[in-house]
Amino acid sequence: MAQRNWQACLTAILNEEGGFADNPGDPGGATNMGITRKTLSAWRGEPVSREDVMMLEKNEAARIYREKFWMAIEGDDLPDGLDLVMFDDGVLSGPRTAIRDLQQALGVRVDGLMGPVTRAALLAQPVTEIISLLQAARLVRLKTLPHFVLFGRGWSRRLQRIERQAKALAKIARAQSPAPTAAQETAAQKGQIPMAETNQDTKPFWASQTIWSSIAVIGSSVTGALLAWKGNDIAGFGAALTALLGGVNAIVGRVRASTPIA
Repeated sequence: MAQRNWQACLTAILNEEGGFADNPGDPGGATNMGITRKTLSAWRGEPVSREDVMMLEKNEAARIYREKFWMAIEGDDLPDGLDLVMFDDGVLSGPRTAIRDLQQALGVRVDGLMGPVTRAALLAQPVTEIISLLQAARLVRLKTLPHFVLFGRGWSRRLQRIERQAKALAKIARAQSPAPTAAQETAAQKGQIPMAETNQDTKPFWASQTIWSSIAVIGSSVTGALLAWKGNDIAGFGAALTALLGGVNAIVGRVRASTPIA
C-alpha cells in the first residue's frame, strides 16, 4: 500500500498549489500552499488574518495536509498512484467529495464514506483504470461548478499532470511487486487465495464495473460537451472531451487487459 508515498504526494500537491495567492475570483480567498484562511482558522482554533495565511510555514502546512486531508481519505491504505489522485481531489474539492468521486468511478453506492464495499471494489480492477475513471469523473463534476469558466483550464491541466504522476507511481509499485510463486499460482487456480493476491480477473469484460462506470462517464461527458458547445464554452467543451477520452481509454484498457478473462 501507499504509506511510503506520503512525502512524494505532499511534494506533488505543494508544487501544484504554489505559494501565497489572493485571487478575487477564488471563493476560498487568501491561500498559501493551498491552505485557505478558513482551513487555517479551523486548524488553529481561532480566527486568522490574511497576514497569518501569508506567513504560514511549510511544516505547519504539511501537518494540516496530513491530518485533515491525507488521513481523511485514508491515504496510507490506498494503492500506489490512487493515493495521489485522491489526495489531490481532497485538497481541491474536500475529502468527502473525493471519496464520492471515487465511489462514482467504482460504480458503488455514493455516500462519501470509505466503507468495506468501497475498499473491496478497489481490488476488483487495475489501479490505473481506477485512476483514469476517477479523473474523468472529477472533470465531469468540476465543469458543473460556476467557477469553472475562470479556473477550468487550470483545473483540467492539473488533473492531467496528476494523472501522469499517479500512473507512474502505480507502474513503479507494480514493477517492484514480487512475482507470484508456483505454489501461489497453483493455489489461485484452486480458488484458495483471493483475486487481489493473484491479479487474476475472472469476470467477462461486459460484467466489469469498469465498463459500466466508463459508459456512465461517457454519457455524461457527451451531454456536457453538447451543452458546452451550444453555450460557446470552449473550456467546458475541452474538459468534457477529456473526460470522454478518459472513459473510452478505461474501456479499451479493460478489454485489452493482459490478464486472462474467463
